[in-house]
Amino acid sequence: MKLSIIIPCYNEAKDLKEKVEQVKQKLNTLTIESELILVNDGSKDNTQEVINSIDGIVHSGYEVNRGKGGAVKQGILNATGDYILFMDADLSTDLKAFDEVIPLLGKEKFIIGSRHHKESVIPVKQPAKRRFIGWCCRKIVNHRFHFHYSDTQCGFKCIEKSLADKIATLQIVNGFAFDVEYLYIAKLLGVKVYEIPVTWRDDRGSTVSPLKSSIKFFKDIKVIKKNKKNYLSAK
Repeated sequence: MKLSIIIPCYNEAKDLKEKVEQVKQKLNTLTIESELILVNDGSKDNTQEVINSIDGIVHSGYEVNRGKGGAVKQGILNATGDYILFMDADLSTDLKAFDEVIPLLGKEKFIIGSRHHKESVIPVKQPAKRRFIGWCCRKIVNHRFHFHYSDTQCGFKCIEKSLADKIATLQIVNGFAFDVEYLYIAKLLGVKVYEIPVTWRDDRGSTVSPLKSSIKFFKDIKVIKKNKKNYLSAK
């Protein structure tokens, strides 16, 4: 079995090489074949130059920024593994999460990290404002889509390749709401989603605006909900 790891990269030049080396070291401890795919999501800094300087990875990307969902889709369509795992470049999710995922490969089709799992550990929490916005988003998303997930937005997810290909083909959202879109398509296809605990640390260097991203998030939620018939056409 082979695992493809996708890391979307947008303006990550500062410490990307160091973070990727940590991932590579972790992958070397796993008893599974793997490939590491870095997707440059139209970065405005020298992220592409840094990616070019890293050995032992698969390069992918494009010039115009699409959003995290667009980068993940690009990675999925270029992956060759039996399973696709995508994760954030800042390594907010501790790499110990790989130890939770590996035993589930071949048993579960869709595995998601959850920061709110009863066994999860969060040594560095988000500021209160971000936590409140996150709580509101979870409540609204679970209500709108009849989900029962404790966390739809954790950046650590793993999907069986054929399912990932199908979802990516149906995907219409490139922003942060793509996680919801993936879970919604899986639900419509009758796929069970398995949640795992993670150790997660807030990235205090994040430049994402909570207000702007939330407005875009909820606009995309409406688009996803309206696209139900097209998702169902893939069954």
